Amino acid sequence: MGEKICNSGILYVGMHRDSLEKVLSNNAHLRDTWSLDEQVAQEMAGAPPRYAFDIRSFINQPFQFRKNSLQQYSSQMEIAEIVMPQGIHLMHGELTSPSDGYICIDSAVPYIHVFFALNSDRQYYVDGHLLGSSTAGHVQSYLFTAPQVVGLWHRRDAESFVEINIPISLFESHLPIDSPFRVALRKFLEKSQSGSLFDDSALISVLQKRLIAELVNPEVDDEWKSLFCFGKLMELLALTFDQHKFGNTVSRTDNNLSPEMKKLMAEAKEIVESRLTDPPSLAQLSAELGTNENYLKKYFKLCYGTTIYGYVTEVRMQKAKSLLTQGDRPINEISRFLGYNNPAHFSASFKKHFGVKPKVIQQSSKV
Repeated sequence: MGEKICNSGILYVGMHRDSLEKVLSNNAHLRDTWSLDEQVAQEMAGAPPRYAFDIRSFINQPFQFRKNSLQQYSSQMEIAEIVMPQGIHLMHGELTSPSDGYICIDSAVPYIHVFFALNSDRQYYVDGHLLGSSTAGHVQSYLFTAPQVVGLWHRRDAESFVEINIPISLFESHLPIDSPFRVALRKFLEKSQSGSLFDDSALISVLQKRLIAELVNPEVDDEWKSLFCFGKLMELLALTFDQHKFGNTVSRTDNNLSPEMKKLMAEAKEIVESRLTDPPSLAQLSAELGTNENYLKKYFKLCYGTTIYGYVTEVRMQKAKSLLTQGDRPINEISRFLGYNNPAHFSASFKKHFGVKPKVIQQSSKV
């Protein structure tokens, strides 16, 4: 099997299985929660998933916006990629795979890596030890200094993520002298040590999702895409680091919830998912579960990182997108199926969530 070119780097054959084995041997729990599909494991044994990444290769390059489809390891990934002359690299991936997966990243020089786990999860390891992780709906930021980083993820339906890679000099140029991020960055660099820049992964807000959708599907003429994408990208990064400053991170309180409370919140989620067409009100749901409305609001958000209404909207929108990509059902019918009596209201909600109208997704699936 020969060399394969990927927009983000070069995938190539090499004996890299030992990197994965080191992660698995140092993290015994992964053998119970993570595994490769048999066919995928055979394919990866012949061509380990490894790519070389050099952030310097993007500096002073002309603005590029490109989309591509990759097929490898019995999987398919749709990619949207942006390269900025300032050296910033963004990749949005939508992965369809029968298996959990991993990637070995060989870094030529240190750089900043920001990972948005939209509908995915990601754990990064250096020398077999966990560097940091993001669950679905969360974002984490890293400094990668190690020559090799291993990333693991678990298979999900319609997995999607965004990664942004930034030169350290550019990142530092936008930080105040007394910024805690600058201090943390300098400490890591002095020790040539990789690390997480957030103490905990942070929740991805609706506004951040909207900015990502606008970046992936910019509705401007080509001559303005560079300016448009740069502005949106800088806004997205500013919001991401600013929200961490104000403590909008994953609460560790969830780990202290009683099993009974976690079970009750799981029941609430199941009820909501089964009644998307006509979701219960907060009062109805709390009465059905035999709990207090305020408790339900508080602990549902602690468990799932969003409000009940926000969760209903998220599930509806993801279901809508899935139905639209199939391309064989009218938008009005999908709207009614998901409980929207007014198709215009549905279209407005969809555009607010994804940044594009439903017909754009439906038409693109027919190309």
